[in-house]
Order: sequence, then structure tokens, then C-alpha cells
Amino acid sequence: MISGRLPDPGVTKAVKAGDIDAKTRRRIFDAVGFTFPNRLLTTKEAPDGCPDHVLRALGVALLACFCSDPELAAHPQVLNKIPILGTFLTARGDPDDAARRSMIDDTYQCLTAVAGTPRGPRHLIAGGTVSALCQAYLGHGYGFDQALALLVGLLAAAETQCWKEAEPDLLAVLRGLSEDFQKAEDASKFELCQLLPLFLPPTTTVPSECLRDLQAGLARILGSKLSSWQRNPALKLAARLAHACGSTWIPAGSSGSKFLALLVNLACVEVRLALEETGSEVKEDVVTACYALMELGIQECTRCEQSLLKEPQKVQLVSIMKEAIGAVIHYLQQVGPEKQKEPFVFASVRILGAWLAEETSSLRKEVCQLLPFLVRYAKTLYEEAEEANDLSQQVANLAISPTTPGPSWPGDALRLLLPGWCHLTVEDGPREILIKEGAPSLLCKYFLQQWELTSPGHDTSVLPDSVEIGLQTCCHIFLNLVVTAPGLIKRDACFTSLMNTLMTSLPALVQQQGRLLLAANVATLGLLMARLLSTSPALQGTPASRGFFAAAILFLSQSHVARATPGSDQAVLALSPDYEGIWADLQELWFLGMQAFTGCVPLLPWLAPAALRSRWPQELLQLLGSVSPTSVKPEMVAAYQGVLVELARANRLCREAMRLQAGEETASHYRMAALEQCLSEP
Repeated sequence: MISGRLPDPGVTKAVKAGDIDAKTRRRIFDAVGFTFPNRLLTTKEAPDGCPDHVLRALGVALLACFCSDPELAAHPQVLNKIPILGTFLTARGDPDDAARRSMIDDTYQCLTAVAGTPRGPRHLIAGGTVSALCQAYLGHGYGFDQALALLVGLLAAAETQCWKEAEPDLLAVLRGLSEDFQKAEDASKFELCQLLPLFLPPTTTVPSECLRDLQAGLARILGSKLSSWQRNPALKLAARLAHACGSTWIPAGSSGSKFLALLVNLACVEVRLALEETGSEVKEDVVTACYALMELGIQECTRCEQSLLKEPQKVQLVSIMKEAIGAVIHYLQQVGPEKQKEPFVFASVRILGAWLAEETSSLRKEVCQLLPFLVRYAKTLYEEAEEANDLSQQVANLAISPTTPGPSWPGDALRLLLPGWCHLTVEDGPREILIKEGAPSLLCKYFLQQWELTSPGHDTSVLPDSVEIGLQTCCHIFLNLVVTAPGLIKRDACFTSLMNTLMTSLPALVQQQGRLLLAANVATLGLLMARLLSTSPALQGTPASRGFFAAAILFLSQSHVARATPGSDQAVLALSPDYEGIWADLQELWFLGMQAFTGCVPLLPWLAPAALRSRWPQELLQLLGSVSPTSVKPEMVAAYQGVLVELARANRLCREAMRLQAGEETASHYRMAALEQCLSEP
């Protein structure tokens, strides 16, 4: 209980003085310690004529005085006051009461001081400060601007934890800020452009009403004639929205398409101005934000269905983006070894990779000239993978905000370049440069490293989709090299290591649910490489080679089944349920795999007997005999005949088994002349 005497106003005045030096502060602390402010803050019985909040105000004033010492700001006796300090921010009372206002100012001073200590943000978040600050801001009472400033600091320091503890309150603040942004007609809209990116949730979906208000506000700003200091925050906010939401925040229809075209146009102009002027200082954060908007433009220009853009707009934007990409290439050509680990270089390689994934025919000369640098750059970051992962986070900081919502930016440059290299390995000139610079060997090492992440012992359920997509794209590049540069496959030792990995991995892979497309890539690549490496000891009937071909047969044989049709006595050939949903992506690999298996049979004498033991030829003939020949497309007939003929030619027992399975009759029904002739021979 506090004594019946009112607090000495001299003490309050001394405590509130802003020019108290450290020595005086320490003397006050030594005199009263934490005991006195603790009693002031928790008392329930005030002296007659003294309002409760006056005592609490003195207690907070003492704490604020102590908290100006960083050591005391981190003291447990201060930290355990965090919850009660939060209640002062939202307590109701006379808004004109000087003591109450003073208490609120001191409360913010205490919380700000705690936030400035190493572990302070964590303690504030755990103590419910984020919710209290949100409510104080939304109440627009005295000091609400201080609440917003402290919220910004906490989000910058520990965004994920803030959203975990106070998501509903933060979303309410986002709604308020978005609405203010949409309505603002003065300079405050430019200040809000800088604040709003920090209030976009890292994982939660942004409310639709917020997106609507943000887009409307940005459309008004960017549609006006602006100076760079006004335009740049708007571009950065738009980039953050693009990174978090793709194009879903932009409305459909004419207004949306015009807005998107304007965004991409402005971004391309900014990139060209920044990168084409030799010697000028590049505003890397702004240009990186423009890269995000360009990437959004690339995605929309290549979208076939439900694109926001009309065809003439796409043609125009591709032309504009081509010029901006030319500026990016020009910039990268100037990058020396000392700058290769800078985040802005990584961001520049990223946007170039996004462009090359869709377009390699334009700027071909410039791209070919840059390829040696890209290979060296990817190799440098691959060999220092830990630092490369840090680079990805640094790019996020540079571009938009402390963290990256939405799809994460890959931490290795090679993954960014894989789709473009897949296109370029089809062309003679670029492929020769890539081979000369050692790209195939680098890709093999990269594939083997990434494959380790999917091997037994690793939890594949937590792997990002980009890992599996990267593995598939590597397979496509290797397939291109197998077809266009078979000599490289035979002479480079890295492909022998790759073949060994494919052989040992496929048996388990084909059994895993949801990974059929990756299994198809591995099986087809392995079969094509086996034709080229058929003399390798590893392929001479070893357990690994037998396991691989058994798994490949499983993949090839399970693609189709006999399916009954209503009103008909005869079944039809149909896709298996697992294959049906992805056949558009799978069929080319399947046909290529059938062709490759056919080519392996005469090269590996043990393969035909192994196929016979698997009963594939017998079951294939049985399947064909059970369905209507008219339901089997000519290309399927050709693929099946190719395998059956080679197996029959390679092994007498295969021929006998096929005859017992009515092979000659089936061959006649399907007009498989080569098979029919082969089975008629002894």
C-alpha cells in the first residue's frame, strides 16, 4: 500500500527531465531500485484525492528513466513489466489528461528501450506487445503514431514471430493502412508506400479488400507524373505484392491489363536508365524491385489461359522487356570476380534466368557472349553453397523487405539458369560454349548433390518443389546432350557416375507415390545413356543394372490397362490412373523410353532373358489381345512392336513364350508385320 502522502512533484520532475546524466540516473536507481516503481504500478489503493493513474504514471516515469540505461532496459524487473505496460496503451481515460499522456509517452519510451536490446524484440512479442500496439494504433488515441513506429521496428526485427503471435491484430492494421492508402490525396500516400510492405503477411493470404485498396492506390500514384522519390517506393510496394501474390492482386479486365502493362513498362524503363548509363550509381533496391515486376510480366506474357494481357499488349511488353534484358546482360558483362558475391548480381542473374527460361532466340549473340561468365558464376556459388544461400536472403532484403513471402528465391544460381540452359543445349553454338566451359560436369555434380536430398534418410515431404523440378530439368539437359553430343557422354567420367546413381536410385523411385514424372525422367535418361555406355562393366548384368532395368520395365509396362466400355463386349486400351493425369508431360518420355529400351536389347545379351522373367512380353501380348485393336493408336502399336521384335530376335525362349501367348495371331490383328515374320521363324 502507498502511504497517504501524494508523490513529491519534485521527484516526478527530476525523473522526467530529459537531460539526466548516467550518474544521476544511477543515483536515483540506487535510491529507489525497482521496489518503489513496482509498488506504484501494482497498487490498487491510492491516497485520497490522487487518481490511480497518477501513481502508475510515476511508476512508468521511473521505469523510463531506468530504461535509458541499456543494461537496466534488459533487466528481468523491466522485462516482467512488459504485459502491464501493454495495458496502459489501450486503457480508456480522459484523452486530455496530462498525466495520462505523460504515462503513455513513458510507456513507449520503456518499450522502445527494451526493443533496442539484443533479446528485447523476443520478450516484447512474448509479452503481448504486438497486439497492444496494434490496438493502440487502431484506436487512434494519444501516441498512436508511436505505436506504429514501434510495430515497424518489431516487424523488421522478427516478422515471423510477430505474425505468429498477433496475426488477427496485424491484419486489422493492414486493413486500416490499406484503406488510408487508397483514400490518401496528400504526401502521406508516399509515406504509406514505404510502411505497407512491412505489414504484408509472410505466409497468410492477404485479405482481398486490402489487395483491392492497395492496387487502387498504386494505380493512382503510378498513373501520375512523379519524381523518383515518389515513384520508387510505389514500385517497391508493387514488387512486394507481385512477389507475394503473383498477379492475383490485379483485377481482370481492361483496367487491370492497363495497370499491369504500366507496371512492367515503368520497371523496364527504370532498369534501362540504371544499367545502361556507364558510371552512374545504381539504386540496387529499386532495380531489384523492378526485376520482380519484370518477372511478373514474363509470367503473364507466357500464360496461355486467363492471362491479364491481350495479345497486342504481350507483343509490346516482350519488346520492351527485351531491351531491359539487354541492359541486364550489359551490366553482367562488366561484373568482375570481386563483385560476384554481391546480392544485386544474384538478382540480375535471376531475372536473366527467368527470361531465358521462356525466350532464347532473341539477344542470342549477347547471351552466347555471356555464357562463360554465367557458367563461372554458377560454379562459384555452387562451390560455396552456404554463402549462396545467404545471398538469396540478402537479395530479399535488398529488394523488398526483411523476409520474402510467397515462393522463396532459390539459393543457388544454377537452379535459376537450368531452364534456359535446357533450351540452349538444343542449339549447336550455345551448346558448344557450355561444353567448352565445363557446364556438363558442373551439372552432373549439381544433380548428384541435389539427388542426395531426395535419398533415403531425408524427409522429402519438407523439400521445396523447386528441388524436384530442378532434377527434372537437369534430366532434360542430359537428354539433349545424349542426343546431340553422344561422344561427350562416352568420354566424360562424370556421366559414368551419373549412370551409377540413376541405376541405384530408380528401383526405389518408381515405388514412391507422386513422383512418377521424376521416375520417368530418370528411367528414360538411364535407358538412353545405357545404349551409349553398354560396354561399361557396370552394365554387364550387375545387380545394380538388373535392378535398374527391372524398374524401367515397371515404368514402361504399367502405363496402360484394358478398360471395359459400357455396351461393348471388348475392352479398350486406356491409360492407368497414375499416368492419366500427367500423360501430357509424360508421353514423350514414355515413347522415348520405349525406343531406348528397344535399342538396349541387342547391346546387352542378358536383358532379353531378364525381360522374359519379368513376364513383360507375355503380359504385353495378353493386354493387346484383350482390347479392341481400333483402340490402340498407331504410335502405340509401333512402340510395342519395336520392343517385342527386339526381344524375339535376341532370345529363342522369348520367341517361344510369345508364340504360346498367341503372339502370331496378335501380330496379325495389329498388322505388326515385323513381329509376325520374326515369330514365324524357328
